Amino acid sequence: MKRFIRLSIILLLLTGCSTPTVKNADTRAWIPGSSVFGPPKDFIGSPLPDIGRNGLFPTRVSRIAILSNGDVSFTARIQSLEKADTSIRIQALIFNGDEAGLAIADLLKRKKLQGLDVRVIVDAFSNPSLQTQRLYFDLKQWGIEVEGYEAMLLQWINEVPIPKLMPHYDPNRLDKRFHEKMWIIDGETDHGVAITGGLNVGNEYFRIDPQTPHGYWRDQDVIVKGGVIKDMVAAFDRNFHYFTDIKKSRGVLNTNLYWKVTRAVLDKTGHVRFHFNTDPRLVERVKALARNKLKLDFHPARSRFFQSRPRFQEHTIEQAYLQLITAAKREILIANAYFVPSRAIMDALMNATRRCVAISLISNSPETNDLPEITMVGRGYYKTLLAVNREPRVRQCRHRRAGLHIHEWLGRLRNESTQREGTMHSKYAVFDRRTSLVGSYNLDPRSARLNSESALVFESPILARQLADLFEYNDLPRSDPVTLDEAEYFTHPDEIIYRLRKSFGELFEQQL
Repeated sequence: MKRFIRLSIILLLLTGCSTPTVKNADTRAWIPGSSVFGPPKDFIGSPLPDIGRNGLFPTRVSRIAILSNGDVSFTARIQSLEKADTSIRIQALIFNGDEAGLAIADLLKRKKLQGLDVRVIVDAFSNPSLQTQRLYFDLKQWGIEVEGYEAMLLQWINEVPIPKLMPHYDPNRLDKRFHEKMWIIDGETDHGVAITGGLNVGNEYFRIDPQTPHGYWRDQDVIVKGGVIKDMVAAFDRNFHYFTDIKKSRGVLNTNLYWKVTRAVLDKTGHVRFHFNTDPRLVERVKALARNKLKLDFHPARSRFFQSRPRFQEHTIEQAYLQLITAAKREILIANAYFVPSRAIMDALMNATRRCVAISLISNSPETNDLPEITMVGRGYYKTLLAVNREPRVRQCRHRRAGLHIHEWLGRLRNESTQREGTMHSKYAVFDRRTSLVGSYNLDPRSARLNSESALVFESPILARQLADLFEYNDLPRSDPVTLDEAEYFTHPDEIIYRLRKSFGELFEQQL
């Protein structure tokens, strides 16, 4: 529902200000023979001279543990937050003012009172709820910086272009949202810890309500220690400074100037007291999850943190995917919430299939997608992808699992009739059970061309096997295979309502 609200707002704006786009437009996205862990020259950087390849981080050795689902990630996040002694950096597209978000906000305020540097980045356009907006104001009045948000819905002030002061501004900037997910605790210290992956902050992501599918999603995070945290801090800080630099360019409309005065007044007169609506059952569930015992299985891994910023014409995560798909020799496992592939990704997957690589892909069905039209549009590519299995060279493959296999998430075991889980929000992949990618990046036009994204690529057979086990024994049994006959029907469906919804989605495919 939240994604539908965001899309509706964007579409209303685009009808008046967007430029025509080519359906599934593609750009030169990678360098043949390049390596995901290779030197900067293996990547195509931004054409902007002051950006270039400067946004690319080095390959490092880190210690990583797999967080098996959103509830485990919530426990890890709360317990790392409670141990924080220096700084807290949190970025998410969504930071809801629900039971989970309120519990985190209370901890943030407590840590701020203890003297920690606490900073948050959200995408306020994606958080229209009044209760959520009040949560942001509450954090701000206690001295916590919340970038991407302004009181009284005034964040639009920072979207107004001032070309001389914003040399990288483009007319489609409003559609380029901040989709990254970073949770960094004590990042400047030698005991720092960070969590990254697909999770926003909210009940559904943390599986707070197991009684309702819409409050019980499937998602994937990892927890990190060691060298790569330095790069996550750098990525967060340059995002943070991006927001503050824009505010400085506003002159007298720099809202930070007024927050300084407001805080001084509130410190004397008393802070605004807010009432937040909560469900006691869910409040208790949040408390119970926070007390769970964690068994984190850390392993050393060669790793690289990627940040992709289309507003600076930077697209390194798509290049990383293409490099990994092209280098795969035996198997590719992909779980991706919103699958509307670019031409380059399609070609890479089909070429890998022709090399006899066994490819299994899971994405949402219309029944589990929080915006079903995305699946309906994505289904339009199934026929082309699955047709590669009929090519002679693929049929001659000796590997019994060779071929390209697409599955749609059901949110239940195949032999069950009742949907138990909601949207699959995961964005992870495993290549040859050796190298893995976990992040915020969807294989859709928004991630490829519009949203800023982050992803961690790491090489460890042990960690790859753990992710592959989640794929095979948790996600695949709760998904349904798509046949070529079904794919042909999806391309030209008979149902009028379905056709209309699919056509509507295709009309705005580049904004999905």
